Amino acid sequence: MKKYIILVLALSFSFASIAQNTKEDNYKTGVKIVNEVNGDGASKGLEAAFESVSPDMADYIIRYGFGEIYNRTGLDFKTKELLIIASLTTQANAKSQLKSHMKAALNLGVTPNEISETMILLSLYTGFPASNNGIFALKEVLDETNYLATTKVNSSNELIKNWELEGFAMPESIVASPTEDWLYVSNVNQNEKGYISRITKAGKVDNYKWVTGLNNPAGLALYQDKLYVGDGKELHIIDVKKGKLINSFTSTDVVSLNDVVVSKTGQVFISDIAGGKIFTLENNKLVVWFQTPEIKHPNGIFIQDDNLIIADFGAELSLELTPDKYGSLYKVNLKDKTATMIKSGYQLGALDGLAAVKDGYLVTGGTVSDLFFINDNAKQLVGTFSKGLADISILGNTLYAPILFSNKIESFSLPNNLVSSESIDDNWHRIKTKEEYLKLTADNFYGDKEGTSVASHDGQIFGVFGGKILTGTWDWKDTFFTRTSKIGDLDLGYDEIVIEVNATQMRLTLKQGKGATVVYDKK
Repeated sequence: MKKYIILVLALSFSFASIAQNTKEDNYKTGVKIVNEVNGDGASKGLEAAFESVSPDMADYIIRYGFGEIYNRTGLDFKTKELLIIASLTTQANAKSQLKSHMKAALNLGVTPNEISETMILLSLYTGFPASNNGIFALKEVLDETNYLATTKVNSSNELIKNWELEGFAMPESIVASPTEDWLYVSNVNQNEKGYISRITKAGKVDNYKWVTGLNNPAGLALYQDKLYVGDGKELHIIDVKKGKLINSFTSTDVVSLNDVVVSKTGQVFISDIAGGKIFTLENNKLVVWFQTPEIKHPNGIFIQDDNLIIADFGAELSLELTPDKYGSLYKVNLKDKTATMIKSGYQLGALDGLAAVKDGYLVTGGTVSDLFFINDNAKQLVGTFSKGLADISILGNTLYAPILFSNKIESFSLPNNLVSSESIDDNWHRIKTKEEYLKLTADNFYGDKEGTSVASHDGQIFGVFGGKILTGTWDWKDTFFTRTSKIGDLDLGYDEIVIEVNATQMRLTLKQGKGATVVYDKK
């Protein structure tokens, strides 16, 4: 018993000593986290709020609340904020704190729709009154922060730089997560072992060497929490939740794998830039899917509708290509594999990166580092970069660009007028982007004699038709309005819809424009 008491006392003194030694460090960590979560200067604002009443409380919140508890690993900041929001929603006397954490969540990249979905889920466990109060608190926050107005929409005809980040080792490709705040970057790292970096969409480094032990990784593609990496002779698969390499594939037919893309059905395509082939992954084996003498060195690839778009580097793999040997842009039908050249992309340059935007594609000129907009009928120079503009990524109105030879990543807001909006017959206007829908139609009531409905700016659908309640959520995918809804007890499921509007009406055509069409009047 005596030895036991001595051991307990020794441990107690040890823990007290550790706490004392790390108190200042925890406070510094807390300040850093408070500012990251709530915005620059937030820690000073917190200190000022408590200064005349209880400065120790501010110290306790920053040092213990953020420096120790919030700083624990296991959950990312966005998840933590959603959990805090859920907890505060159940407390009737915590509206101020609830709104504060909603603002923090939005600052971290949580969407209003994610917060709204949290409230809807809570209604099952805390009741509708508490959840409704949470929804209205969110509305107040969006109004107070002018949420839509702070969303970057570039109305000029030039790229607007958001940020740049250095410290990479020949970054060749970047891909943006559609659901989380992460950007993944491949680092070729020349003669050393390559690796994958993970950064935030705001340009903050999470881990330069997030996944290591690769050769010279190039193209990247994300699909269902898996990151596909083209790496020389191998195609790697990384589990993004665990940050671990889980599988690798190769073939004796492979020369040098480069870019990767995954179809909606999960079929993986990989360009072999040196071998002149397009591979696919079948039954865990790399097999040749497409090859033609016209496309000497397929580099960037992208899937649009039922076609695989291929950016050809050129007639030879050289950093000093002449114009007559420049690469062109091609379209290959996924079903019958027929290939056609996109005329406006003829001998465009030493082509590399490729991504879709509005009515066409953005293509990078490789070593010449021009960025072009291309569609079937037009060509437009969007910008000129430092040497080595490589595999770009686009999410919404934001372009993420790796600059291979400058060892940096740059982020830009895209021009809003790459192509003028398409006009439909009888003055109908086709809405093709979420930003345009938010500007023209969100929060407006539409309906007919049976009832009305509204799709709000925070992603919710509400309405009454034939005496039955319509509820659901909406978002955007490619050029389609997406809707998941039910009316009364009838589950309407998920659909992708063509949306057209004029001054007084909205026209909806279901199943990507191939289904039934309905017209509603603006109320």
